[in-house]
Amino acid sequence: MQFVVNLSHVSNDARLAELAHGLLEQVVSHNCDILRAFPALPPLHSSGVVFRDEPWAIGPWRLMGGCEQFCHLLEVLRRGWGDCAQLCAWRVAELRVGGWRVPESPAGEKSNLRYYVRSTCPLCPERCSNETHPQRRRAYHVEVRRQKWPEIEDPSRRLSF
Repeated sequence: MQFVVNLSHVSNDARLAELAHGLLEQVVSHNCDILRAFPALPPLHSSGVVFRDEPWAIGPWRLMGGCEQFCHLLEVLRRGWGDCAQLCAWRVAELRVGGWRVPESPAGEKSNLRYYVRSTCPLCPERCSNETHPQRRRAYHVEVRRQKWPEIEDPSRRLSF
């Protein structure tokens, strides 16, 4: 089953990030269930999966208004790539489940998603907060916040080389 949620009416960046974060948390929960059910699945960083922007989010195929897919780790593994949201949802699930795939956290680790939105436009010298600017563009990114380490982990950077 697939769900489609339209958030195009949300103009406030903080609110959009909050809503998207909540949806992505559900994917993390589902990924935890998958990892428990299939313990032989490879860890993210040795799975062969690479970072790639969704083709419908960039270039000439970019859908108007933007389109973001939050899919579970089996879909990412099947196609061999994922964007930052999908990779982070997999990694956070790995950390929460722990075990052999995360040797530094054998009993699991409370980790979280860091989902944020940045707005820019040619009319503003700094970050654009004016929701009425016609050329305003939003850039989305997701990272992993680990409990045991103060730094932020970014699987999309590690898997893009």
